[in-house]
Amino acid sequence: MYTAPRLAAQYDWMTAGSFTPEQYSGNERKEYEDEAARIERQWDNQPN
Repeated sequence: MYTAPRLAAQYDWMTAGSFTPEQYSGNERKEYEDEAARIERQWDNQPN
């Protein structure tokens, strides 16, 4: 089953708490890594 890179990044974060961009290459990997970075920034900016 194909999962869009952005959705895969969100799913990986929710289920495993980590990211696995190795499953993608080229533009799809960049899209996955961009989404992973966005999620990490959002996570880091949460109030304590």
